[in-house]
Amino acid sequence: MSQLPIPDGVHFFAHLPLAWHATLQQSTFEATRYLAVLAEFEASSDERNHAQEALHAKLDLMLLWTAKHLSQDLPPAKDAVIALETISWLDATALPMGAHGALTLSLSRIFPFSLQLPAEIISCAVSGQGYAITARLQLKEEALRDWFERTVFRNHRRIVHSERGAAA
Repeated sequence: MSQLPIPDGVHFFAHLPLAWHATLQQSTFEATRYLAVLAEFEASSDERNHAQEALHAKLDLMLLWTAKHLSQDLPPAKDAVIALETISWLDATALPMGAHGALTLSLSRIFPFSLQLPAEIISCAVSGQGYAITARLQLKEEALRDWFERTVFRNHRRIVHSERGAAA
């Protein structure tokens, strides 16, 4: 992943399904709700009582089955750096600077879903056998931006904690 630009601030590295599309085909509401449900799905169940936990287990299983069914259409996995305002990835195909469209990505192996985020290509440089591409996210709606930032912070924290645990 050293071929990708490292942004300042909170970010994380991932190998995840990711593709560029010329048009956004997902509503902001759907993207926002997925990020909110993903946060709940990944949350600790310490604060739930037994009845709530049983209900959540049923809902989680239903969501997993639905996501598994829909995940057959996920794009191929690519190395990426996910930051609060940008996403960089390695690709075999160049993209034109200034192109507007949508990044399709899946942020969870356990709860896969093709999340689409509006973006603009701000960098495309030759890197090894392909291109290092950076897109600036265009998250204009506050709720979507908030849930995406929470997702980036959560993943960043998880990686920092695992690195600290490995160093100890």
